[in-house]
Amino acid sequence: MAEPWLSIIGIGEDGREGLVPAALAALEAAEVVFGGPRHLALAGVAEGVGERGQAWPVPFSVAPVLAHAGRRVAVLASGDPFWHGAGGSLSRHLSPGDWRAFPAPSTLALVTARLGWRQEEVTTLALHAALFAEARRHLAPGARLLCLLRDGAAAPAFAQWLASQGFGASR
Repeated sequence: MAEPWLSIIGIGEDGREGLVPAALAALEAAEVVFGGPRHLALAGVAEGVGERGQAWPVPFSVAPVLAHAGRRVAVLASGDPFWHGAGGSLSRHLSPGDWRAFPAPSTLALVTARLGWRQEEVTTLALHAALFAEARRHLAPGARLLCLLRDGAAAPAFAQWLASQGFGASR
């Protein structure tokens, strides 16, 4: 069986230091590395024209990754790449032998552990590329929502939207 050409790597805020040895080896062996600018920086991979690091297109598309099929490619994603992440988006276009995954703790696991919340009591919403209004039907006093956003700049905009919906005291 041929070696998978794609490595889907979950990365945390601890960057390269938090990767298991096999994930680090796959990252180092990759000819091309895709990820968000923050993930590329955490992994110490330079991005830009002529660099091996390539930022995801906006809007998100897996086409640039698929265009490199057969080369050694790594994809960086937050935590568990198959929990509201690039892993699920990519795998539906590939055969199981095309890729291997190196998940890290998911954002859900990290946030609920930090806040002491039971995961089964949290509603998670992937608002990366969705309208904030998608969260409206879940807003209620005492509700616990984990809303995944595009980037840090989206957080103040989401807070402003929450306030406009009468949930300005939310934390």
